[in-house]
Amino acid sequence: MQLIKMSWRNIWRNKVRSAAVMVAVMLGLVAGLFSSAMVEGVLLSRFHNFIENQISHIQVHNPEFIRDQEVFQTVGGGQIDLETVANWSEVKAATIRSRTQSMIASATYTGGVELYGIRPNSENNTTNFSRHLIEGDYLIGESENAILIGNALAEKMKVRVGSRIVLTFHDKDNNLVSAAFVVRGLFDSGYKRYDESVAFTFHDYLNSHLGLQGDFHEMAVLANNLDDLSSLEEKLSSHFPKSEVRKWNEIEPGLEIIVTSGNMFSYIFLILIMIGLAFGLLNTMLMAVFERTREIGMLMAIGMGKGRLFLLIVLETLFLSLTGSIIGLLLGYGLVKYTGRVGIDLSAFSDVMKELGVDPVFYPEISREFALIIPIIVLITALLSAIYPALKALSLRPVEALQK
Repeated sequence: MQLIKMSWRNIWRNKVRSAAVMVAVMLGLVAGLFSSAMVEGVLLSRFHNFIENQISHIQVHNPEFIRDQEVFQTVGGGQIDLETVANWSEVKAATIRSRTQSMIASATYTGGVELYGIRPNSENNTTNFSRHLIEGDYLIGESENAILIGNALAEKMKVRVGSRIVLTFHDKDNNLVSAAFVVRGLFDSGYKRYDESVAFTFHDYLNSHLGLQGDFHEMAVLANNLDDLSSLEEKLSSHFPKSEVRKWNEIEPGLEIIVTSGNMFSYIFLILIMIGLAFGLLNTMLMAVFERTREIGMLMAIGMGKGRLFLLIVLETLFLSLTGSIIGLLLGYGLVKYTGRVGIDLSAFSDVMKELGVDPVFYPEISREFALIIPIIVLITALLSAIYPALKALSLRPVEALQK
């Protein structure tokens, strides 16, 4: 207890220097925490955009369709299979889609898009797609030749809601088919490249042109819980024995990198900041040891053992670093919690955010694992920073130190 009191008093002998170090530690941790949370928030925003807007958790395809994407390479089945899967306890929602590569043309533009034939209700339950509509209506009613296109594509084509466009594609017998569509609505998913490359129409209407009847190329399944994915994958494989069932990380391997790299970037930020703070602490404690050479020599001369002297220097370093760290952690966690609730609006950079597939408003987040390990990293950094100054103090000879 005596050593604790002495070490606490010692760090305040030079109030300005100690306060400066504590403020540096505090600001470093706040910056590290918030930077890590921002990176995690951006990566999670991109992840959820892909999962919720496009691929879902699991997809079912004809194995050959994954490679060739020929119209005749269907899964088979149809509405009955969809209803069966949607009623499973592990499934939150499911939908089926027909897909074909097509040429889209207006009076001023011709380009390529992937045309999806969807079942509006099940699609909206799975991807909540209708929330991305910014103009016009979702696919409802009897207008079978209605089509939804991205606002980015509409600007390229110079068309709006109510415009007529023509799409040309191959049917299952490889015959070239053209069909006229009326633009029912424009959407903005937040990912510009996606919005420029896809279009949506009614499943049955597209199938009538493709000659597929009730078949489908893709089933997308949204699970209630990520922990259910393995069992759900096995169940789908049993239900569709001739089809290939893939989880989200197999469909988009890059997404798995996004998920796993979030914590990696967080640790890199924190470690870099801790290295800088460690050198600051080391320098401060070395200066304190050199300034108190005579005092340390006197303590050793009157009988303070090397172990107690070593512990004294370590305690001073811990108090110096942990005081700033505790305040920094509290401020950092508070800032992350607040911005995680209200979000950070980067609408001014919306064009860049859309290119990255990230919502203009994102929410910083810190994983529980990272939050628990930060105090441990701070403690280890403080201990390592204390070792050299403490050894330097132990290397002093009492007689020589008293003469300085």
